[in-house]
Amino acid sequence: MFSSLRRRLDNAVTRRVDEHIVNYEADARRVRDDYEARLGGLQADYDFLRSEFDRLAPQLASLEYRLERLSSGADALGGEPVNAAADHERARLRMELVSHYEERLRRLEEARP
Repeated sequence: MFSSLRRRLDNAVTRRVDEHIVNYEADARRVRDDYEARLGGLQADYDFLRSEFDRLAPQLASLEYRLERLSSGADALGGEPVNAAADHERARLRMELVSHYEERLRRLEEARP
């Protein structure tokens, strides 16, 4: 009598536990799939930003060098100080930096979903 009661109880507990485990497995699978989907999107965003940085870094370094040369008083070719030309070159470089920055912002805004 106790053995049949024990078997019935074991079967009932096993069946109920299995139902809960299946539900938890489905929830865990859903959460994992959501995580992987978000991770894929973040990886794509990171790759885009990294490629943009790699593309813009040399340009920015070149512009910084030119600005440094101009601020030291030499013209772009390494000659004597030239005030009007240096001021014009400095202004042009700043506008070029702003243009590059605006272009990068535009691309980032277009890439947003």
